[in-house]
Amino acid sequence: MNLEIYSDRAKQAIQSAQSLALARRHQHLSPEHLLKVLLEERDGLSRNLIKQAGGDPERAVRDTDAALGKLPSVQGGSGQLYLKPETAAVFAAAEQDAKKAGDTFVTTERLLTAIADAGGSAAELLKKAGVTVAGLEEAARTIRKG
Repeated sequence: MNLEIYSDRAKQAIQSAQSLALARRHQHLSPEHLLKVLLEERDGLSRNLIKQAGGDPERAVRDTDAALGKLPSVQGGSGQLYLKPETAAVFAAAEQDAKKAGDTFVTTERLLTAIADAGGSAAELLKKAGVTVAGLEEAARTIRKG
């Protein structure tokens, strides 16, 4: 993962996901952490994308909160945070999509789409909320035009 090719907003989301995982005493940074912070964006971009893609953002929030509540937490330890393989796959997919589209930076829209595509159980949460990768891609194209 090359953080230099991530937009400032995407970098902030990744840092917030790390902080969330540490605050909840989770040992692994999972796609659910990243999804949670994307769903909490101040301007609601990810929620709007989900809604435009035909999904239910409120269900995505509820299901993500429930999934995070089920993750094991650790007591003590060094506070070291490890990257789950699914999270690495999300970053790789987002970077590949940005490169394929000719984008200079990986954006939060790309991260959200990558979660839906390669996010393991977080992808399932989005699917249950009515979100598809194709729907997110179309919604992102529509928002960019506007």
